[in-house]
Amino acid sequence: MSTRNLPKIWETFPELSEPLQSILTEMSSSWHIGFEEIDHAIRSQLNAGKLVRPALTLIFSRLTSESYNQSAISLGASVELLHLATLIHDDIIDESKLRRGHESIQSQFGKDTAVYAGDYLLTGMFSLLERADKPAANKLALTALQEILFGELLQKQNRYNIDTTFSAYFSQIKGKTAALFKLSATFGLVSGTDYSDDLFSTVSHLGENIGITFQLLDDYLDFESTTESLALGKPIGQDIRNGIYTAPILFALDDTSVNTEIKTLLLKRDAISNEELTTLHNLITGSNAMAKLKVLLTEYSDSLKDLITSLPNTQIQEQLEHLSQLLLTRNA
Repeated sequence: MSTRNLPKIWETFPELSEPLQSILTEMSSSWHIGFEEIDHAIRSQLNAGKLVRPALTLIFSRLTSESYNQSAISLGASVELLHLATLIHDDIIDESKLRRGHESIQSQFGKDTAVYAGDYLLTGMFSLLERADKPAANKLALTALQEILFGELLQKQNRYNIDTTFSAYFSQIKGKTAALFKLSATFGLVSGTDYSDDLFSTVSHLGENIGITFQLLDDYLDFESTTESLALGKPIGQDIRNGIYTAPILFALDDTSVNTEIKTLLLKRDAISNEELTTLHNLITGSNAMAKLKVLLTEYSDSLKDLITSLPNTQIQEQLEHLSQLLLTRNA
């Protein structure tokens, strides 16, 4: 089966071109099930991914004596299949119609096909783990799966809960987003053999930090873009209608000058109108929520820079700084 061209982001990382193509080949050979509808459904989403997580696996493999080794290729491919499986299952739960700019699998093919597709991708992930033949990776994958499930359950528990705290939300994103970034980074390290416990701890912390920073920035920018969506008359507020309250809402709920009005609107749940969503948006942007989130983002960005600088390889530092900049400016 032929593989696709790499996303444009990797044009500025020529050294990753060949190993990323190898990862695409590994992925393509690991999930072809032979049922045309499911194969087509998976391919439609797989071809739209940016491959950030497997690229992190490759980058961190350079901290071993076996850069871009075959185990790193298999582990990078496995983490991308896991990522796609979680996206498919998320879309089923949220009844999302779009994913990666295309119609979601559950919307296009039905929830039954989406469940089968997501489940089958998980079998592909496990086959790639077996191919990598790294016992430490198996343990990391199990831990990540547990963390992802915990994050999903926290989100389910906190739906429509107007008393949800940012602390609870933070635990949620550590599972739903940061766990996969942490897995990607540590997969790179355990693809080799010559690493210390201290280095493993640093890489684990760095990977998690990337995921948290990325999610908080996504919350900030998604809410900022709502202003443009309102002006253009586009649909907004799907997360709010689904009872998923992100950082800007949770910080605004801590602002006593607006929290009563915000709670009244959130209690309307999925019956909230577009006009009421506009009012809610204005209340949040008029509160101190976005300023608080920006301060937190600055703290995490600074911490990320410090962690990258602490790595014992200047070339890897440069790669990660460049990739972080692309991610944090949404150019990835």
